Amino acid sequence: MPPPPWSPSASPAPPVQRAAHPAEPSWAAVPTSSVAAAVWELDLVTGALHWSDGMHRIAGSDPTTTRPSMQWWTSLVVPADRARVRAWLLVVREGRRGSEEQFDLVGADGVQRRVHAWTEVELDAAGGATRLFGSAVDISAAAAVGHRDPLTDLGTRHAVVAHLAAEAAEARRQRVPGGAVLAVLDLDRFSVLDDALGRDTGDALLVATADRLRTAAPEGATVARLDGDSFAVVVGRDTARVALASGGHHRPAAGPDAAGLAERLLAALRRPTRLHGRTDHVTLTASVGLVTTDGTEADPEDVVRRAGLALRRAKRDGGDRVVHYAPGLGEAALHRVATETMLRSALDAERLRVLYQPVIDLRTGEVVGVEALARVIDPERGAISPALFVDVAEETGLVVRLDEWVLGRASTMAQQWSPPASGAPTTIALPDTPSHPGLPTVAVNMSSKTLQRPDLAGLVRGALQRSGSDPSRLLVEITEHSLLDQGDGARDTLDGLTDLGVSVGIDDFGTGWSALSYLSALDLAFMKVDRAFVSRLGVDSSASAVVQAVIDLAHAHHLTVIAEGIETEEQARMLIAMGCDHGQGYWFGRPTPEEELDDAIRAWHTRARAARFGSWALEPAAPAAPPARTAPKVPAAALGAPRALSLRP
Repeated sequence: MPPPPWSPSASPAPPVQRAAHPAEPSWAAVPTSSVAAAVWELDLVTGALHWSDGMHRIAGSDPTTTRPSMQWWTSLVVPADRARVRAWLLVVREGRRGSEEQFDLVGADGVQRRVHAWTEVELDAAGGATRLFGSAVDISAAAAVGHRDPLTDLGTRHAVVAHLAAEAAEARRQRVPGGAVLAVLDLDRFSVLDDALGRDTGDALLVATADRLRTAAPEGATVARLDGDSFAVVVGRDTARVALASGGHHRPAAGPDAAGLAERLLAALRRPTRLHGRTDHVTLTASVGLVTTDGTEADPEDVVRRAGLALRRAKRDGGDRVVHYAPGLGEAALHRVATETMLRSALDAERLRVLYQPVIDLRTGEVVGVEALARVIDPERGAISPALFVDVAEETGLVVRLDEWVLGRASTMAQQWSPPASGAPTTIALPDTPSHPGLPTVAVNMSSKTLQRPDLAGLVRGALQRSGSDPSRLLVEITEHSLLDQGDGARDTLDGLTDLGVSVGIDDFGTGWSALSYLSALDLAFMKVDRAFVSRLGVDSSASAVVQAVIDLAHAHHLTVIAEGIETEEQARMLIAMGCDHGQGYWFGRPTPEEELDDAIRAWHTRARAARFGSWALEPAAPAAPPARTAPKVPAAALGAPRALSLRP
């Protein structure tokens, strides 16, 4: 299938005769001037592209014979910049947010020009992109002088690469090791500030950042704006000869201090910034990727790439920090790319599987539900644990597709599955934990990115309707971090789910920074104690105290408590003594495919009976040597109805 007409990756088309357009844009009559500047607009529905005559001067084309074409325009971009320009346009369209870019092109007249282009997006009522529009300026004269950024008057990427190349050449000439330092900085959460305060204020912040970096950088450093809110500072080895006290001998000065440079730059940015026309102050933080050259780098662009890898690690580690490049970062980046490719392929081909882990009522030992856990199936390695792909799924946004797929399978499971009967007594009284006969629940995990979907409630409603499942049988688990990321929208998100009759709970409680009193202000039904605490029960007395406190606090706020990671009978019995409601872990059963789940539950029944756990403790002890005889068949009605995970009111 050919790409759509608006796609910059479509095959380039040669210039053709200009076609008559029934509706020319309002700026079509802008008078021609000698300035190589232009405006343009692209209809994303029809693919129609209009531009002013200034664009023909930039493209070196004849306005009487050339019809505007996005394919032809991108074909003029030099090969080194073409992929970046195409990606830029697609990111602007898909991200529905304006941006700017610089690139070189060779016009139809054979002249190479440096272009700075701006792009904005027009959205329809539903938030979809319908039109791209923007402007472009020929900055070849400025680029020849030093590649200046038009907003901040800093250098650009070209200046950074040129400085690194000059340092490498000088090091080779003097036959000394390299020693230049490249610091690449990216402002933390700048897009949030930009959206909240407006584009003009965002530009003012970028200008203020440029001034701070320019002042903080050592004399002789190159300070540049790479793109957006990313900046770079290059500091080279002082190659001036200095006299030694021993007389007449000279040596190069020591190379720059990378850590000291990064801290100096960050300290300058952390000072509160007061913007013109505003009474409040804005405080910025940044993430920094550092590279120290050693003279063996063959390509300055590779030095910039390495700094970018270090920067991305700093971002992933939480921001407002410095990461110095190490070879392992490159290997990790290649692994992440391979993992993303594998994950996309698995999603497209539905090479996925859902495993189900039983959830047990600790007082009775009965199975009251299961948790749905996603696995990706690799043709060579088999089932892959989420620990190996969940970070990449979150970073790339593929986790949203994964969550949606698991939700559909889990909803179907909730509609049609009930656990096999245990045969254990069912008359035990449960004074502290209300429970009732019913059908078991199926719990699904939802990521922070999925919770940000404005149509989340509609997504869950659709899955329930397609499967015919009762909403009360579906549980949604979210992490503390995911909930806190929602900010003020957390209540709306949870209300949309609970209005459907779906219960929502907190997974891995204790690993975040939220207080239980804060969480209880939301409409939550249950809370899961993280396995990191459960695993230390019986070994660390402080862990027992923490788990007991969490259980008591949760019950005081009317939350059902589920303990994760129970691997021994001792841990299970300790949790019963603490008053924990439910549990899951390897002692009860491992994550299992749906077709093997009933057998896994029967195996648990056998272990529970042998351990006299839960309701099986009420059974008479088996005689030491029972006579061999055929056990009478027990009517199914006498076994009792399957139990459901009980949620506190």
